[in-house]
Amino acid sequence: MGELIEIDIKYVPKRIKAARYYQFTAIDCQSRWRYLEAYDSKSSTSAMEFLRTLAAKTKFRIRAIKTDNDSSFTNRYTGYFKSSDPSRPRLHAFDKLCEKMRIKHYLIDPGKPAQNGRVERSHRSDQETFYDEVDFRTFEELQLKLRLWNMYYNDLEHCGLKGRTPNEVLGL
Repeated sequence: MGELIEIDIKYVPKRIKAARYYQFTAIDCQSRWRYLEAYDSKSSTSAMEFLRTLAAKTKFRIRAIKTDNDSSFTNRYTGYFKSSDPSRPRLHAFDKLCEKMRIKHYLIDPGKPAQNGRVERSHRSDQETFYDEVDFRTFEELQLKLRLWNMYYNDLEHCGLKGRTPNEVLGL
């Protein structure tokens, strides 16, 4: 567990009092265990807070993560070229945090979301089973219901786990 965690951001489809919210998702590739958190921005600050919280919540050491190329996670495809010394590019704050936490940060190829397939598939489940079915009127209510949905998800049997749940794979 923790060898590779896919992380992505999903727009929460329903606005609350005209405000936009974002669901950060992490899924362990081996156990399919996942962690969700709602934020009011998809900034690099939110991404770093999510990674810190994720690391504190897991029962295993995170060795590597894989993200898309969103500016919340990286500047490798944009910021490197703006660096005054291309041989010493200015690292994104999220990359610096990964280095500090001794976590390898992989990026998918631009425009290839299938390379983050587990987290993308879990977002489809979130849409069909959670967002299309559940109502919430406040950000706090969204956070609570999202937490409950995630607990339920981690207790669902998965074909890819031979009928076991993510929690069973982790021994929880």
